[in-house]
Amino acid sequence: MSCNQLTRLARRPECILSSTVNIIIAITITTTIVAITMRDRGLKAGGAWLKVFIVASLLCGAVAFADEPSKTVTLSETTPAAQKTIQAQVGNGTMGAINETPADGEIVYEVDLTAKDGTDRDFSVADDGTLLSVEVEAAEIPAPAQTAVKTLVGDGDLDSIDKNLDDLEVNYEVEWTTKDGRDKSATIAGDGTLMSAEVTTNEIPAAVKATIAGRMGGGTLDSLYENFDDSGTNFDIEIKEADGRKNSFTVDMDGNLSSMEISTAQVPPSALRAIRERMGDGKILRIDKSFVKRAGVLPYEVQGRKDGKPFDFSVGPRGRFLGMDD
Repeated sequence: MSCNQLTRLARRPECILSSTVNIIIAITITTTIVAITMRDRGLKAGGAWLKVFIVASLLCGAVAFADEPSKTVTLSETTPAAQKTIQAQVGNGTMGAINETPADGEIVYEVDLTAKDGTDRDFSVADDGTLLSVEVEAAEIPAPAQTAVKTLVGDGDLDSIDKNLDDLEVNYEVEWTTKDGRDKSATIAGDGTLMSAEVTTNEIPAAVKATIAGRMGGGTLDSLYENFDDSGTNFDIEIKEADGRKNSFTVDMDGNLSSMEISTAQVPPSALRAIRERMGDGKILRIDKSFVKRAGVLPYEVQGRKDGKPFDFSVGPRGRFLGMDD
């Protein structure tokens, strides 16, 4: 999911502190003790233990993330680093409103800009001054991407194209309105490859629909994106709880839970220590607990930013570094 999508969904990584946190701590401690005991006794962590671990993780996933609304701020109310980037981006244009939105571990500023030539050039900046995205015209993107946009929009109306700069490779988020009035969104690569697309529950496999329904509880479906990459197709789902908080998770084509977003309180101490040491002076934006084994363990996948660039990696539950993520 792109930074712009995350911004619009306005998610925060902090966990709402409640009695549920005590349950999470108890589960984490219990599973850690069991793991150490099994290790000391020379037992293999498979079968029943894996089931216990997954159930414990799913219980932890019951904690949702606070949804804080965006608000309009002045330039002086943004961070010094963001002010510098905003002023440089505005240049000779005319700056309009600035909206401040909490999104995945940071504050994002969405800035309305009318360029000198009269075109809209809205852009977004992180609180550390990183330029996340800029609005562009269709004629300004690579030819293959232009062709992909035309195919996506069809006989609908193109609303906007944002050039996302905060990924390892530049990509484009396209928003349009279909002929029958539905709002749609998709992300494409510079070569025109479709990376993700907003879909409805009528467009997904029955197994995926069943998994979503099973995790819905009393909440409502807030967003649903189908992702396409070398490892296969999966779905990013976000559910809005009755109290306004949000749960985010990923499901594969067969309806299996692939990963879910968690808070730092849900990460085992050894893994969290390793994450913070590797991140250094960078910023942790998001942590996902994966249910797909890598190097024999269920990894914790970290999305971050360091020195103004994406810094994504994975660690095992005991802190073993599993490599940088593409």
